[in-house]
Amino acid sequence: MTRTCHAPGCHAETASRYSSYCPNHKARLRRHGAVDQEGIAGFHLRPHLERVEARIRKNPENATWDHLDRRWLTLVDHSRSIIAEYERGKAGPKHERMAAYEAVRIADTVEPRAVVTTALAMFVMLELEPRRFRSDAGFRFQFVRRIRGLSPLVTGTTYDHNARKVRRIYREFPPRAVEVMGQWFASAFGAAGMQLARLERADQEQQNEDRQAFNTALMELR
Repeated sequence: MTRTCHAPGCHAETASRYSSYCPNHKARLRRHGAVDQEGIAGFHLRPHLERVEARIRKNPENATWDHLDRRWLTLVDHSRSIIAEYERGKAGPKHERMAAYEAVRIADTVEPRAVVTTALAMFVMLELEPRRFRSDAGFRFQFVRRIRGLSPLVTGTTYDHNARKVRRIYREFPPRAVEVMGQWFASAFGAAGMQLARLERADQEQQNEDRQAFNTALMELR
């Protein structure tokens, strides 16, 4: 007996008799954390990165930024210790080990501050554009995706015979390993990210109030 995909609005046949989703939505769930979650590309995040960078320029002597750099480096050191224990023969969760290898790869190719600003920008996006994220898992998956996307090692190439050219492809990562990385990132950057998000929200509301007050004053001119 055929089964219909459980994704809203989809009437395709499920990927298998045991699956709840069709192949397309099953792939989206694995890749993005939710069947209706759209991928967050670099250009989507750019305005929020600019907000974070402006906040850093506004507070150049604030110790927060160095603390966050060190939090990332501490996370990387933790990852290196997981790898070292595995190489000495100590058993451990496979997906934690995969997350550790990935964190080290990122650290080897990306400056700490780039990781920090991207992480903070994701929390600002969550505050200012909450509808972009369909669930908590959707946010975590996109968070990890954007941090991984900083490294050139996250992409590969494939030849498109129809277009007759080489295309870049994103190297997928196991969902359980994504969950581990998401928890690490949230622990390292969550408190600072939420504080910056609140500041950006307050600034945006103040700008809206100023604009409304200006418009009201214009209307009252005689």
